[in-house]
Amino acid sequence: MMGATATLNKTNELGFYELRLESVGGLGANLAGQVLAQAMVLGQGFNGAHFSSYGSEKKGSPVKSFVRLCTAEKEVRSSSPVERPHLLAVFHQCLLKVEGTLAGLYPDSVVVVNSADTVDEVRDKANLPSGTLGVVNALDIAVAENTRINTAIMGAIVRASGFMDAAVVKKAIVDSFRDRYPKLVEPNLKTFDRGFNEIQIKEYPFDGKYQAVPFQRFVPALGYANAPMGGVIINPGNTAHKDLSASRQGIYPKYWRDRCIDCGLCTETCPDYVFVWDWGVDKKGQRARVLKGPNYQYCKGCLKCVEICPVEALTEECERPEFKFTGDVQLWGPPDALVTMGRESDPAKWEQDEGYYWYRVS
Repeated sequence: MMGATATLNKTNELGFYELRLESVGGLGANLAGQVLAQAMVLGQGFNGAHFSSYGSEKKGSPVKSFVRLCTAEKEVRSSSPVERPHLLAVFHQCLLKVEGTLAGLYPDSVVVVNSADTVDEVRDKANLPSGTLGVVNALDIAVAENTRINTAIMGAIVRASGFMDAAVVKKAIVDSFRDRYPKLVEPNLKTFDRGFNEIQIKEYPFDGKYQAVPFQRFVPALGYANAPMGGVIINPGNTAHKDLSASRQGIYPKYWRDRCIDCGLCTETCPDYVFVWDWGVDKKGQRARVLKGPNYQYCKGCLKCVEICPVEALTEECERPEFKFTGDVQLWGPPDALVTMGRESDPAKWEQDEGYYWYRVS
């Protein structure tokens, strides 16, 4: 334990070291920020604050978690969002293509990304001009250890930060899980250790491959002085640009066209309208509206469609860690990179246990 003698390896002009966690609902970024702040304040003697920003408590909605640290002699008297992070953690590489995810980075900021790609491949996807990049396959680790990805990313953050004490953070993890979920303590500690040990880190000096974007403070287009009366939505349909695939946690609904009877129950129960219909030929050979399958760009993996399907045309399948997300809109049907763990005629069966953890049962 580093104790009260711990020092920050960099600070901004106000004396703060700042972290920002970019995520979506369901991946545990809020808890991760809370645990890290608790560890730094109670275990390493810093002053600090943690707070998160998110909309409705819905799986798949944007989440930002902020941690602000300073020395014990200084006070934290700000709860403003972290605009210029010294360390940025991206909980899914899908978020790299969301505008604003990488905003405000310093030339020497540390970026930690959950991805199955190599460090160089992630740099190219992020268009990172310079800094330190760490990549960890947190989904692979979480699926193997039956946990969520947030503790794996915490391990990666601690390793990449250069000043956080792993023992202190692990104690904070134990304190968070011990009373409510005692069975999850050991798996999450193992997940943390794997994230700490398996992160691949590479430093990139500015080489001109990608140009740095000057920092500009975000100013909303609408405010109290010019907002439309009555809260009128002047840009309807903007959710077409969203990508909820980052909120899936290793399980997705696989569509089997040969079993489908086009009953439409999946469409009725889906909270995000991911199912695509088109004109085709039904089982009687007549022209009719038929289901093409789910659009996985908008699927957050809630599996309500699997529960309601009467003919097992939608089944729970493991989304392998080698699944590659692309910047293109994925239309109906599972992409080729999605590999089922079951045989073609006998899909794998999964059961959900405490805390959204999945186990294969057949």
